[in-house]
Amino acid sequence: MEYIPNILGKVSLSGKSVSDLILFLVAAFTAIASLVMFFHWRRYGMGGATLALMEIVYVVVAVMLIVVAFLSLN
Repeated sequence: MEYIPNILGKVSLSGKSVSDLILFLVAAFTAIASLVMFFHWRRYGMGGATLALMEIVYVVVAVMLIVVAFLSLN
């Protein structure tokens, strides 16, 4: 059990690198969840213009939120 504090003591993490890692994890989770939702919407959804509009709105809002989060960290 002494190895873990020794290893963690040698790792130097800045606040910026931790925030970038968290942002990357959130973006990756959002991308995976989006792929699952798009599959679900296309497979079981109503289809047509409503589905296309819903997908466009979802992508635009998700990208805007990720970009705002990225810009606020930098």
